[in-house]
Amino acid sequence: MNRLQTFALTLTAAVLTTVTACTDRHDDFGQFAEVDPAGLAYGDTLAIEVSGLDTLPAQRRIRLGVRHSNDYEYRNVVLEITYRDGNKWRRDTVNMELADIYGAWLGTGIGPSYQQAVTVSENAAIPDSARITVRHVMRVDTLRGVNQIGIIIDKP
Repeated sequence: MNRLQTFALTLTAAVLTTVTACTDRHDDFGQFAEVDPAGLAYGDTLAIEVSGLDTLPAQRRIRLGVRHSNDYEYRNVVLEITYRDGNKWRRDTVNMELADIYGAWLGTGIGPSYQQAVTVSENAAIPDSARITVRHVMRVDTLRGVNQIGIIIDKP
């Protein structure tokens, strides 16, 4: 009888481990949206749909990422990000430095493409299904040289 109970417990543990390992929910999320090659117009808003996060309530870090080319004309980029934090909507303005005072790119990358990311919030309560929007608030009509803008969500 002891062998049968041990076998049953082992089998139950194996099945539960397999079932929980097969879920498509994660603690991390990352997605980048393509920017029109003609540039990002002042009124354009990029939307990123967050899904697949673990449904258990948790505090998560939100980072805003920018991928740009050597054609980008400025040292920084100013972006406005809007997202739901728990039961309230938040709108933050982020001034991201992309180059130092000598014009050397600060991000990582190979060749003419670079990526830089900054933290927007260390403790945001992002729901599993969320929509995060980003737009530029620079003093130009069309922002050229930015290839992609993305959202990275992980645990702090």
